[in-house]
Amino acid sequence: MRKQLFIQLFEQQVGQPAEGGEAAVLPASWVLRDEQRPTGALFHGNLQEAAAQAAGARVSVLVPGVDVLLAQVELPAMKAQRLARAVPFALEEQLAGDVDDLHVAIGQRDAQGRVANAVVSRQQLDGWLEQLKAVGLQADVMTPEMFGLQWDAEDEPGQSRWSMLIDGQAGLLRTGVQTGLAFEMDSLLPVLQACIDDAGDTPPMGLQLTVCGDNVFADSDEYRVLSALCAEQGIDLSLDEKNEARSVMLAQNFDEQRAINLLQGDYSRKQQLEKLLRPWRPALMLGGLWLLLQAGVFVVEYNRLSTQSSELKEQIETVYRETFPESRNVVNPKVQMQRGLEKLQGGGGQNEGLLALLAQTGVVLKDTPGAVLRTLRFKGNKLDVDVNMPDLQSLDKLKQRLSDDAGLKVEIVSASSRDGKVESRLSLQVAGGGK
Repeated sequence: MRKQLFIQLFEQQVGQPAEGGEAAVLPASWVLRDEQRPTGALFHGNLQEAAAQAAGARVSVLVPGVDVLLAQVELPAMKAQRLARAVPFALEEQLAGDVDDLHVAIGQRDAQGRVANAVVSRQQLDGWLEQLKAVGLQADVMTPEMFGLQWDAEDEPGQSRWSMLIDGQAGLLRTGVQTGLAFEMDSLLPVLQACIDDAGDTPPMGLQLTVCGDNVFADSDEYRVLSALCAEQGIDLSLDEKNEARSVMLAQNFDEQRAINLLQGDYSRKQQLEKLLRPWRPALMLGGLWLLLQAGVFVVEYNRLSTQSSELKEQIETVYRETFPESRNVVNPKVQMQRGLEKLQGGGGQNEGLLALLAQTGVVLKDTPGAVLRTLRFKGNKLDVDVNMPDLQSLDKLKQRLSDDAGLKVEIVSASSRDGKVESRLSLQVAGGGK
């Protein structure tokens, strides 16, 4: 059984403010129904205490019946939105107040095509909702208490049994699936007579009267007069006196499918959420626009970087192919380049191989005036350098510097003077290297 919380609001709470902590101490009674309490457990206290038991429950709020008018109007079949706009104007002649100040909740259409509805003052409904909001309560259903009266489906038209509940000096009457009213005991007989007259050719077959509390109603003058009226109208009167609280009985007989929920239209959860979000809508729109802009910038930047990455990859492959023209398949240029360099280095250590010789030789050649490098050849850990020098003295100085400054083993393989310059070939090797 799903957890249900039924909150009964009282007439004395009408128009009371919900500021500060005042709403939290407003008197209330509520019934909690769950698997451990299928018939319902009654609690008395304030709204703050009721809110503490609402966790995980479907909250139904029963509002005073005297503050809600249940009426019917005859309208042709139409869509729900058009019907919601048409009903208030169809009721205008039956209402004392301005239609704009009233909230009309639409109910079901009966077999005769009449649309049931519940009318309540917007100010009153706002007051109830503010009281609940002040203690953190969110009602799933808010409906007049008449829908807590028992109602049995009619077997045939005109075979209905009305339901009445009397609790002290107040009473409730349900005359249909979604029709009824609240009344004071002083007006019991006029109210019942008026309802019978409105029924016309389809009066009720019976009236189920339930009396709450410990009062003995069967011996009262009101009961004798009521019995006489029912006998005169041919209505079967059944009396059931129960020593049970009014709130418990209303909760036990409540059928949400047959009730009119006042939380419709402007007061529906969807509309309430939109009201809460409306002040934030510009900020949310700007936030959404900013996120969209950031997403666009991200996409553009991603595409730019992807293009740049592809270009760099092509450049790496080009450099690799130029460095190692004999290589055909390029799978991972970085790894293949590293392996090729290690191969050029002859697998030697940090001070051996081509790169070490080039590094040591390049520094000396760069600082030697008149030295012009022609060709390089590397084989067997030896680097042959063809270089033009201004004269033999300059060649000897170059040899000396390569030996002393660079720490290389230097051999002049050949040297010849031609056209005012000396063409020479030097054989370089790391000092102590193999031959």
